[in-house]
Amino acid sequence: MARFGKSGNELIKQTPVSLLALTRHPVEPDEEDWFARCRGDYLRSFPLSLLELVRLSLLLSLVGAVSNVAFTCAAVGGGAVVMVMQAGVRHREARPGFDPKIALNYRRRVIRIRSIWWCGVLAWSIMIAPHGNHEGLVALGVAMMAIDGISMLALPHLALGASVASGGAIVTGMFARDGMAAVSVAIAVLALSAFLHWSIYNLYYLFATRRIRTKRLAQSNETISLLLNQYDDEGSDWLYEIDETGCINHPSPRFCDACGIDADRLHGMSFVHLFHEGVHRHELEEKLGCGERFRNLALPLEVRGEERWWSISGRPVERPDGRAGGWRGFIADVSEAKRAEAKIAYMAHFDLLTGLSNRTLFSATLERAMLRLSERRAAGLLFVDLDHFKEINDGHGHAAGDAVLREVARRLEQSVRPGDVVARLGGDEFVVLLPDLPSRDTCLDIARRLLDELARPIEIKGQVMPMGASIGAAFAPENGETADELLQAADLAMYEAKLRGRNAISTFSASMREQMQERRNLEIGLGHAVVREELELHYQPLVDLSSGETSGYEALVRWNHPQKGMLGPQLFIPVAEESGLITQLGEWVLRNALADAARWPDHLTVAVNVSPAQMRSGGFLPLVVNTLAATGVAPHRLELEITENLLIQNSSEVLDILHKLRKVGVRISLDDFGTGYSSLNYLRSFPFDKIKIDRSFVEGLADREDCQAIVQSVISLARDLNIVTTAEGVEHESQLEALRLQGCTQVQGYLFSRAVPSWQLPYAAPGNVAALRIAADNLRELPQRGRAGPEAVAPAVDDPAPLQGSGAANARS
Repeated sequence: MARFGKSGNELIKQTPVSLLALTRHPVEPDEEDWFARCRGDYLRSFPLSLLELVRLSLLLSLVGAVSNVAFTCAAVGGGAVVMVMQAGVRHREARPGFDPKIALNYRRRVIRIRSIWWCGVLAWSIMIAPHGNHEGLVALGVAMMAIDGISMLALPHLALGASVASGGAIVTGMFARDGMAAVSVAIAVLALSAFLHWSIYNLYYLFATRRIRTKRLAQSNETISLLLNQYDDEGSDWLYEIDETGCINHPSPRFCDACGIDADRLHGMSFVHLFHEGVHRHELEEKLGCGERFRNLALPLEVRGEERWWSISGRPVERPDGRAGGWRGFIADVSEAKRAEAKIAYMAHFDLLTGLSNRTLFSATLERAMLRLSERRAAGLLFVDLDHFKEINDGHGHAAGDAVLREVARRLEQSVRPGDVVARLGGDEFVVLLPDLPSRDTCLDIARRLLDELARPIEIKGQVMPMGASIGAAFAPENGETADELLQAADLAMYEAKLRGRNAISTFSASMREQMQERRNLEIGLGHAVVREELELHYQPLVDLSSGETSGYEALVRWNHPQKGMLGPQLFIPVAEESGLITQLGEWVLRNALADAARWPDHLTVAVNVSPAQMRSGGFLPLVVNTLAATGVAPHRLELEITENLLIQNSSEVLDILHKLRKVGVRISLDDFGTGYSSLNYLRSFPFDKIKIDRSFVEGLADREDCQAIVQSVISLARDLNIVTTAEGVEHESQLEALRLQGCTQVQGYLFSRAVPSWQLPYAAPGNVAALRIAADNLRELPQRGRAGPEAVAPAVDDPAPLQGSGAANARS
């Protein structure tokens, strides 16, 4: 504990116990390194190595270097070790970034060893010195007691210990030499030790106090300089003076400029009337009326047509006769701070893009609405999620996406009742709180009105953008007694509307929570499926119509779930995409598909679906190249199937990766052609090797003219562009014949084979279409359910319905 207020006389009167307190100078945690450096600087300021040489030389000259060889070797050897250790410490401290506290601990160790060596050789030298020289050695020892105490002052306890130990060495040597005749020397040395105790501790106190006070003073001077410089640079404060009647006296030029009023007009004007009428001005009047000083009172006023905020402090002034003499104080313009405070408050509760309530404000509003619920009052909540907003945002730019969100917010606010709350939770998610709901029908009527409003296209800079929304409805208190429960219920209902095809309204039911839990269990299980080897690859043949032979296979993933059995991709691929597991899953599919293809005949290809998440992962290109090299499969035997949905997202980056893959030799196929937004534009942007005609067009070939026209147009377009065409979902002979007549290149579907494990593939024979036909005939003998036989064989696995727009890896069966 530092005693900065003690006088010299008080320090002299302190007892040894109180003297110990002089060595205690606690500093702040962030100042410990600084104080250790200060102490180290003090210790480094003494030429200790030179001191060792001088006192060793004096010691040997008094003892006689050749009179005792053992003593001379011990003294010189010990002195050399001490000097080497001191040089080592200096070397450590010279390194950049050394820790001053660790360096100080090193110096403590060296000082202890140095003191032990010196005490030993000093006592020994006194005992063996020639007669008449021991007085010189005693004088040398006494001198070193003082020198050691001063040179090691920054470590007061160690300094006192070294000095007292030297005194002990002198007394020991003298008693060993002269016996009781050395008592007088012992008493003198003891007195010197007591004096050194007082001197070392007080000198250390002065050393530490001066360093700490100097640092504090420097910090204070720096702070004062900073404040003065800020005042001079910004000039934001000025003084004012008013008389006992509240009128302004002698306004300064800066005050007049801040008010925007001439000095002649400002002099004698009522001070409080500078400010707007209201609660702030009334508070100022009360402060002036009570006659007590005040600080930082913020008031609004108008200066040159602009609203400003002033922070006012003041104190009453007394005349010599004791009567009130008015007020004096200073004013600071805090307009910028007030504006920033208002902006922060707005940002904390409102969405900057749309001006709607944000999640924070809406959560508080919903909490209050839930607390006000009663048996006769109910509340409704609508969770609104825009359909296809990501495609608009990615395809037309973020500026267009922001414009769409602002227009959606405007339509939502115009379509609800007064008192209803519309908020944006983030992204393209909105919520509408209906706090006073007479019936569920009222809520659903509003939901239908919102759906109609959002179904109208939005025009942004001449471009018409189709819109739509999926809306989930939940009701309190039956669907949730707390705000979180009600919001989760509406969210689940919205998700159900998405699954039903979007642009729909869904109301919450208890089964939705069970489905959500089931989905979570699937996500958890899927995370372990790769490690536990629960995934399997099945392959569906691609048949060349011109030769009738199998030209390759499409790899399709299956999950052999330990409890649910074999699961088709339509059940777990969407979960993988939403959870981010699709990248890991897609990597597994690619590695295993190429490993299987390495065992096939060289003329057979393997097709693997690629998800948007895989392409965005950044490591997809090296993954493909390294896997081809590891398996030895020729690059032209690998077909990567991508969807138009993948091209919509970051199309320039995706096209760059596709071009690099094609240079390697990998074939690129455009899947689900015709179901996206800009199919023809993508054909112009990238030279695809294959176009896959979506099964939705193939299904209607027999009885729908529009499907026939679309398929014929696609095949004709591909033929002109020299692109292979593959028709998916061929299940009937009539479909096959129509495709053959129109010139389709390849077909795949249940008419030939369902997807089967690799060990069941009939690729041993060069031409295997006959085997496929036999399998198809056998399957057709099974009971029909509106489709080809394989659906009856494994409906849970081989659902022929595509996953539209998912872009999922291996999602088709």
